[in-house]
Amino acid sequence: MEASGIRARSPLRGRGPRAPRLGWLLLAGALAAGLVLALAGTASAASARITMKKHIAPRVVELTISTPAFTSPTHVDVDLPVGYETEKARRWPVAYFLAGTMNTYKSFNEVVHGVELSKDFPAIIVSPNGDSGYWSDWYNSGRFGPPEYETYVIEQLIPLIDKHFHTIPERSERAVAGVSMGGYGAMMFAARHPDLFGEAASISGAVDSNPAPLAAALSVSPTFQEGEVDAIYGPRATQEIRWHGHNPTDLANNLRGLDLQVRTANGIPNPGIGEELLSADSVSCVIEGGVHWASVDFHEKLEELGIPHIWDEYGPGCHTPQNFEREITDTMRVFTEEFADPPAPPATFDYESIQPSFGVYGWRFAADPSRALEFLELKSVSTEGLTLLGSGITSVTTPPLFGGVRSVALSGAMQSTVRPRKGRIHFTVDLGPADAQQQDTLGATTARVSRTVTFAPG
Repeated sequence: MEASGIRARSPLRGRGPRAPRLGWLLLAGALAAGLVLALAGTASAASARITMKKHIAPRVVELTISTPAFTSPTHVDVDLPVGYETEKARRWPVAYFLAGTMNTYKSFNEVVHGVELSKDFPAIIVSPNGDSGYWSDWYNSGRFGPPEYETYVIEQLIPLIDKHFHTIPERSERAVAGVSMGGYGAMMFAARHPDLFGEAASISGAVDSNPAPLAAALSVSPTFQEGEVDAIYGPRATQEIRWHGHNPTDLANNLRGLDLQVRTANGIPNPGIGEELLSADSVSCVIEGGVHWASVDFHEKLEELGIPHIWDEYGPGCHTPQNFEREITDTMRVFTEEFADPPAPPATFDYESIQPSFGVYGWRFAADPSRALEFLELKSVSTEGLTLLGSGITSVTTPPLFGGVRSVALSGAMQSTVRPRKGRIHFTVDLGPADAQQQDTLGATTARVSRTVTFAPG
């Protein structure tokens, strides 16, 4: 582990041939319909509750959870590590495993034999249900409301697991990983909530929604659960900013300071792991070619930003359980190493979000209520100050950085001096007129302003 707390990137295996793209329409259709071969925020945390808990195998607990994030109860498999029942005083790391399109919470155990794969893994594994929802809160043509996969996992499930199981409830001991759509979800969760996860892994993940075939797969995915086309983020023609605000590749800079793994095969059949060309595996090869494309895009973006990560391109392999099992095995091995030597929270961080209000690393931000949807970008956030890029009057509340301090002088804020309350200070920043047109919409005009605020405790 490097002094920065980020694992050094392993040597590349070599990119090898990229799978033939076969035409965008064919690939988009295969990605959307064929992902069945893969492992398939308005509700409050207090409103979710466990209504049933039963042991369905020696190391597997199935939970039924009632939550307003969905219209009916949802289920979770919790795989307990060997020793959990006998080492009563021990606390354990947690790895959240997110499945792919049209798969369920059972897929980790039933499709890739998770219980066997994890027999030496010293952590609790939590497998929630993601349906075909791309692990996101749905836009639903502006109606919002259920389903709310992100709200459920981030605000409800994590606190429930920490309350009811012997976890180590810390960022450094919490990982997230996923296959296919789940790889998108894992990196999206990590990028939007980097203060909750110390480790993240994409396993043959669809981690870039910008290429047309992958965008098409995301657009039609809601129809697999009786939703409308583009129900997740809305049509790109009018809601492009919502797509960018969730896409892991667009949010890659938020991942600085996490231990990252990006794993993929290239979509060429591999008889050595049991794949057969003249079978359903041939369709899965087209899908793996698509997620390989996305994974390369994501890897190259991380490289461009100078963000260390493990990049493991396995060469021949398709979107099959055989391929996933070898990737998951390697992922858990690295997670085990990282739990033993976890990354520290960053002393300084950059972050961007489209949410009108959000919290990250103990800071709270609220955009101007009259501002249209756009990114608020934060740079060099530290105990000494920060730089903001956005529009309108933006509110900021710090973590409890100023305990025992009578006042803090500000430069660049609308207030010159503020008094801490319980160590926190609250101030506002004038970023110019609030943009009235939504960012990234065709013909929209935006004028974001950058301003640096510094702190001088007195």
